[in-house]
Amino acid sequence: MPAPPELPAHVQLIGLVAAKWVSQPIYVLAELGIADLLAGGPRSAEDLAAETGVQAGPLRRCLRAAAAVGVFRGLPEGRYGLTPLGECLRTGVPDSVRDLTVLLGDPATFASFGDILETVRTGEPAFPRVHGMPMFSYLDARPEFAAVYQGAWASLSDELGKEVDAYDFSAFRRIADLGGGHGRLLAALLRACPDTTGVLVDRADVVTMSAPGLLAEFGERVAVSPGELPGGLPVDADAYVLKNTLHCFTDEFAASVLASVRAAIGDRPDARLVVIETVIPEDDSYDWGKFIDIEVMVNNGGRERTRAEWEELFGSAGLRLSQAVPTTPPQWVLEGVPA
Repeated sequence: MPAPPELPAHVQLIGLVAAKWVSQPIYVLAELGIADLLAGGPRSAEDLAAETGVQAGPLRRCLRAAAAVGVFRGLPEGRYGLTPLGECLRTGVPDSVRDLTVLLGDPATFASFGDILETVRTGEPAFPRVHGMPMFSYLDARPEFAAVYQGAWASLSDELGKEVDAYDFSAFRRIADLGGGHGRLLAALLRACPDTTGVLVDRADVVTMSAPGLLAEFGERVAVSPGELPGGLPVDADAYVLKNTLHCFTDEFAASVLASVRAAIGDRPDARLVVIETVIPEDDSYDWGKFIDIEVMVNNGGRERTRAEWEELFGSAGLRLSQAVPTTPPQWVLEGVPA
């Protein structure tokens, strides 16, 4: 919640440290589906409260706070309507960030940030301390939350067209999307490269969810294969793609994942690793990757990386970073070849 720069320094700082005053009311409105309820036109807080089963007074105050930063708009007679920002809280619309808003504000992930000091003291993620299990075990136990998690990370970097245009995927006969979740990236690649086939590799529950849509659109051009990294890859491909996966893990675990890909590449000189991830700049410039880095540090024990750190990570798995192509900030396409 940055304050205007003409304000005194302490007031600007308050605008930063009090971010939850804005983010948590917006989370409440996203969780309740208020933007979807307003898609047909403005409604009163009382009407919305009755439909969602909450108290009108607190809901009105959350709407008022969100309207103060332009997410909704207050209207005469106590009604509220959508703004362009509020449209992004709807489900199933282009550029929706509803899942991301719910993920960041959910008690499970929000509580972890209350223990961030202990993470800084120990170097260990907060989520397992707070919840008694790692993040991914928690997702296994809560499938509905896992769906929100998948949707959140997809929405955070869903500029698929720019990623596809930034790198020549058409050179590959078969692409394996490792940990591809909903399959959005693989679908975009297959649409852009009509002579290419693809395979989605992820946990069994994830590929079961994703398979029907992919098979309906691409038929025999696509396959799904249950599998988890690290370990032997169950597929043969010319390009092994990892998008927003490695940042969830420590350097040691990420290196073991890349080593699995390196083993699958073998002695094929034309096979490639393609990583689509954040590359953090070395300077003090404003960059989302520096903030996403805190999210994965607290909840997953992972990290975002600079270019030098990516080069070192690739090298530890017997790979060389041969290309680094910027796309939509903070995402880059990183190509790895056998060292």
